[in-house]
This record gives sequence, C-alpha cells and structure tokens, in this order.
Amino acid sequence: MRKLPLFCLLLLGSLASAEDRTQAIREYLSAEFPAEIDHISVEAETISVTGSSQSAAGVFLAKVPVWKDISDPARFVDPVPVEVKGSRFNLSLPRQGDLTSRWQLVRKSGEGFTPLSSMRYADEVPCRDPQLPAAKPKSKKGLGGWNADRIPGELEALGISAVTVNVVLNPLISLQPEANTFPIHWNGRTYHARESALAPLDETFREAERNGVMVSAILLVGNPAKGADEITRLLGHPDATKDGHFAMPNLTSEEGASAYSAILNLMAERWSKSGGPHGRVHHWIMHNEVDAGWEWTNAGTKSAEEYMDLYQRSMRMMGLIARQYDPNALPFISLTHHWVERGRKEWYGSKRLLELLGNFGETEGNFPWGLAYHPYPQDLTNPRTWEDEQATSRFSTAKITPKNLEVLDAWMKTPEMLYQGKVRPVHLSENGFNSKDYSETVLAEQAAGMALAWKKISGLSSIESWQYHNWIDNRHEGGLRIGLRRFPDDEQEPLGKKPIWHLYQALGTDREDQACAPYLKVIGISSWDKATRPMR
Repeated sequence: MRKLPLFCLLLLGSLASAEDRTQAIREYLSAEFPAEIDHISVEAETISVTGSSQSAAGVFLAKVPVWKDISDPARFVDPVPVEVKGSRFNLSLPRQGDLTSRWQLVRKSGEGFTPLSSMRYADEVPCRDPQLPAAKPKSKKGLGGWNADRIPGELEALGISAVTVNVVLNPLISLQPEANTFPIHWNGRTYHARESALAPLDETFREAERNGVMVSAILLVGNPAKGADEITRLLGHPDATKDGHFAMPNLTSEEGASAYSAILNLMAERWSKSGGPHGRVHHWIMHNEVDAGWEWTNAGTKSAEEYMDLYQRSMRMMGLIARQYDPNALPFISLTHHWVERGRKEWYGSKRLLELLGNFGETEGNFPWGLAYHPYPQDLTNPRTWEDEQATSRFSTAKITPKNLEVLDAWMKTPEMLYQGKVRPVHLSENGFNSKDYSETVLAEQAAGMALAWKKISGLSSIESWQYHNWIDNRHEGGLRIGLRRFPDDEQEPLGKKPIWHLYQALGTDREDQACAPYLKVIGISSWDKATRPMR
C-alpha cells in the first residue's frame, strides 16, 4: 500500500508540531501529483482556471485562503466539482474577493479532502492602468533611507536615480474612526486610514517623482512582542519574540491577513499613479533582511521551510495586489551578505532562502519578483572590501560582498532563478562603507570601497541599482559611520561632505574615471580591469 505523505496525513485533524510542519512542507515541495492547475486568470467578475487530471471522477477545485497553512486540516474552502474531459478542464467561477487566495484540486476523502495537485495563485489580475510606464532610472546610482525633509536638492546634486523609503505599516490605519481618518473597505471589513501618517510619505514620494527617481518602499511591520497597540497585535506575527526589531506579518488568522492586505491595497492604490497627488512607488521591498529574520523580520523560532512559507505568502500578496494598479510593480526579497554562511545560528543564509523561494515558485506557479540584496563588506566596520577573505568566486562562497558581486550576477542568471526566461532585477538596496573616524586615510579607504563596487556593478547586467546606505552618519547605527555625510551634530563640520560624497556625485558622469583614479593606489591595483573580471 502506498504511504500517504505527511501533508496528506495532517488532514486527519491532529495538531502538527513544528517538525511535522517542516517535513510536510518538504514533502509538498517535492511531491508528484496526479493533477495540475496550469493557469489562473482573475477578471473583474470571474476567475478562470485551467489544468489537467489523470482521473476524471470525483475531482473538486477548492480555495485555500492565504492565511491557512499546509498543516491546517480545514484549509479547503468552497469546493466545486470539476468536469474533466480528455484529461483537461476549464472552469469559470464567480469572483468573490479571492485575489490573494490559492486554489487546489482535491478529492473527497472521508470527512475531508485529499490533495490531487499543488496549490496555485492567480497568474493574471485585472489592472487599473495597464499602460502605466515602468521606472527607467538614468543610472545605477541610488540612495537608501531617503526622505524629502532633509537637505533639499540632494537628489539633484548627487544625480540620484533611485531611492528606498522605509514605510512602517502599523501607523497607517486604525480599527476605529479617528480625527483626520477616512474609511477603507476591504474583504467585508472597514478600516480607517490615517492622513497624518500618509501625508509625510506623500511628500517624499512626490519629491522623488519630481526628480524622476525610482522609488522602492521597504515595508516594515511592528513587533507585537515589544508591547503593542491593537493594530500592532493584529498585524504582527503572534510567535514573534522581542529579539526582532520588526515582525513577520500575521498570516495565521483571517483577521490579521485581512488587515495586512487592506494596508497593502491602500498603499498600492494610492501610490501607483504617474503624476498623481500622492507621488508614486514603483516597487515594494518586503520587510528587511529576512535571512536574518530573527533580528529584522521576526516570526519566532521557525525552520527555513516554515519561515519561507510565511514570507513568500507575503510576497505573493503584495505582488498580486500591486499589479492591480501597476503592471510593472514587483515585490522584492530583502537579504543580507551572508550567502552560504548563516551569520548566526538563528539565521538562514540568503542562498538557502533564494533556493526555497524558487522551490515554492516551481510548485505553486512562478511569479515576478526581484532581489533586494545588501552586499556590505565582510566586516561592516572595515571598508577595505577588496581584502574580504570570505568572498570567493564560487557559488559556495560564505559571503557576497562588493569584492565578488559577479557571483550574485551569475547566480541570478541560472535557469532556476529566471522568470519566463528573463533575468530578474537585482537592486543592491542597502550598502555602505564605514569610516571609523574622519581621518584622511580612513576616508580614502571608505571612498575606495565605493569606487571598487561601482566599477564592479557597471559591468554586471542583472544589477539595476545601488542604493547607498546610509546617506548621513547616524549615531544609532551601532557605532558605524557609513554615511556620505558626517553626523548632523558633528562638532567640526555638521553634515559635512566626506570624500565619498564627491566621488559618488561623479559616478555615472564624464568625471567618473578621474574621480575614481586616486583610489587605485589605495586598493593596490593598476587598473580597474584587475578587480572587475566576470565570474567564469
């Protein structure tokens, strides 16, 4: 008798342990099913589903809400019979707010259902403005953590083409009406958007649009383990611990998933218009450094499989919702420079999570996403990245830093990472070089690291943008001084421009080679060709 996989046995209703959930996910991702959903198209009023099945008898199509995981025996909702003709089927259903749900072919089994296929999300969604133009940055030069109310004219002065902007979600809505709120209706519920929280972001996005700058919003969820208001407790993952600065979204309950998706829709609808009154966001970076999720996007103790199952659902939700308004908008996965090496025992390693994300896409339908990578030097305090011993030219490298960015470029061009035969966009969305002090030697090393990185990325086609972080030295950044400018309260030169500021200004212009030339000697090479050879 053929042994049923664990993800089928869990349908019997027993409470799954963490080990069982992990094993169930592994088996699900490697399973060979007798049926398949090929394509799902969501239209204004209907959902069209096509696929195949080896058996024509007793096949049903069930909806699986995004907040239900593979261990939930009650995850199948509203099953409808499927008429299979010659191993093929084509089914049309009324649309009932099902944009972020998954669908799965099942067969009646006692009191429950047995899966016949993997789950699949919508492949196509209707778009409000299908002709909305994509962002077209003038160069790869960007700035991280930017906002409009500091140092007017800086984008133009530096020639910036792309920025990242932090957006903490919790303050954007309330559950009850307040002064200066407006109602938003979503999934049969009403929430109340706070204009006071949205308006400063509008200003930042409008200023970026006036400068022709591509905007990527970094979406952050408050941690409910740190003492929280009602919204934070609803939005943040209930297993989050105090170790995390932020939390994974709460995709464990209908109420949490509804509030989260309501905010995603609020943002996408408001900030996906060219020349609109609120400015524009082009892409959505989903949370921060998720391979180091214990510290930055906490969901409690989770295996890599459990964690990615949660995370890729968040990515899918943003991708589907955003594409209703902007056909070019992408969710981006945010990862540290820890590639094969995990960095800490609670972390996962960025290569491992990318592999798992690819596995989920292969199983549940590939979808468009991008990579927001943070290739800091091996030692964040040391700008001499050309000496990084843990950055090698192999896919098995411990870390990916500015020294070996060609490895990342080559990895993203492997068949497993492509989307519809094309290379996914890579944005180096947080990167900087430290200056332990403001001495001439140290500041020259800081600039040399940037010169090397720029010469590297100039020849790597997958890398579309480098967002320099931090714009200004910050006293709340663990002692680092990675800014282009000095501390705002520096005694000698508040907000003073470091040599790296002037170098950065010249990059991508006809002054680039002249500005970079002095740093060849700092690195100890005679030409940039010696440091920028592609991976072989």
